[in-house]
Amino acid sequence: MRQEALKELAEPYLRAIRDRMPETFGLAVVDERRAVGRVLCRVEGPDRFCFAIEEGFAFPLHTSAPGKAFVAALPPGRRKALLKRMDFRRYTPNTITGRRAFETEIVRIQTAGYATDLSEETEGCHCGGVAILAPDGLPVAALWVTGMARRLSDETLRACVRTLQSVARKIEGELARVRVAGRAPKALSPCVVAARKALTERPCDFVNYAALAKSCGASYSTLRTAFKKETGTTLGQYRLVLRVEEARRLLQQTRMRVAEVAERTGFCCQKYFSSLFKSKTGMSPSAFRRCLRTDDPPRVAKNAADRKASRPVLR
Repeated sequence: MRQEALKELAEPYLRAIRDRMPETFGLAVVDERRAVGRVLCRVEGPDRFCFAIEEGFAFPLHTSAPGKAFVAALPPGRRKALLKRMDFRRYTPNTITGRRAFETEIVRIQTAGYATDLSEETEGCHCGGVAILAPDGLPVAALWVTGMARRLSDETLRACVRTLQSVARKIEGELARVRVAGRAPKALSPCVVAARKALTERPCDFVNYAALAKSCGASYSTLRTAFKKETGTTLGQYRLVLRVEEARRLLQQTRMRVAEVAERTGFCCQKYFSSLFKSKTGMSPSAFRRCLRTDDPPRVAKNAADRKASRPVLR
């Protein structure tokens, strides 16, 4: 998608959260050939002393939250090529200055679902960043927030990141409906809206898709075709993403056994659940839970679409 079209698509979502963001925030893109990021648009914070970031402002990737979030979302091949072009110049004592250390940071970002810049480019400045993925799971941009370190504490930064993650999902949903670069997005059909709502509300329940279609006022054939055309995914795959996300939440926030998580999320067999979970996230359920309690870096999914389906979200 052209950058101006992306900016036009994202700006309404950014303006909608202006009252919820205590600091300056916005949208950034990355030029992989030049290994540099640029601010595409920004919304200034409410305080008179918030950072004023100009549109078009260029920033290094290894020190910036949006840059790191974008790099972490790339498939391994493109990320490896980009890392070769990056200059790990030191700006502050907190700057990551080596490729190996940066790759460790990438694993942390993939596990957390967001990136940070804690005075890594400018002393006293903290930032958070979240990648925006296209329907194919590849990053197209990143959302960011920046502010003075004394005001953007860890708790405040995490709250801002949660808001940005929510907005990123909405922008991604809009991108999925834009089939041609620059074309104005169309509203979802009523039956597709109803189906998404029904699946989201009870993602782990058994679904009779013919009955679902009837409750949405359409035939199964009509709903199946419209859903695929307008969202870029099938009904089954959409529901599967929701079930995997629920499984991640249960593994992270409860002490339920893996077998119980499998049953709760609608899988009749723990072995099948574990195999599918690993194919979508790059690690087994047990390894995923273990990596939340230790500093051991997890194995990450190699497929871009799978990474999109299984990204962690701050709760």
